[in-house]
Amino acid sequence: MTARAHDATRLQEISSAFVAGKFSRDDARSAVIQVIFDRIGCSRVSLWRFDGEPGALNLLCFASRAVGGELDTRERRLSSAEFRDYFNELVSSGMYVANDAQADPLLQPMRENYLAPNHVMALLDAAFMVNGRAYGMVCCEQTEAPRTWRPAEVAAVRAIVSKLAMLMAGAGDPALWGSPSVPMAPI
Repeated sequence: MTARAHDATRLQEISSAFVAGKFSRDDARSAVIQVIFDRIGCSRVSLWRFDGEPGALNLLCFASRAVGGELDTRERRLSSAEFRDYFNELVSSGMYVANDAQADPLLQPMRENYLAPNHVMALLDAAFMVNGRAYGMVCCEQTEAPRTWRPAEVAAVRAIVSKLAMLMAGAGDPALWGSPSVPMAPI
């Protein structure tokens, strides 16, 4: 079985367990994060969605986990002024790769509020897309030092997030459909 097929099978099992009531939403989130850790071995994975009203959207981090740690559900927010340029780039390609997050010009507006306090040195993000709309993102973070993300890691994260989006959309997940979204166009 290929790595991609293995990841897809694990995500299907997590989704099935959640829909059947065997996993809580937090259990499912933690298990999905573990799939990402197992595939690319980063320091932390965070899950983000839009929050607020059109024209005044924030990005809300609703779950994160450091490798070997427990799920953290404390909410952290970024205003549109902090993420607009970066997110426009993310949704146009579906991915955002920053080998040195502290020096990346599109990430500078979020440096004081998120990157520096959370020691984010590199990041690999995948937009959570359904039917041409972005609902949020999955962010893989490296906290020890800058990191050069390999093409295989980028492809693996994109495949995991795409499969997860299909599973959630197919299950009619209210956490997805009840969240604000933006079209795959600059915000």
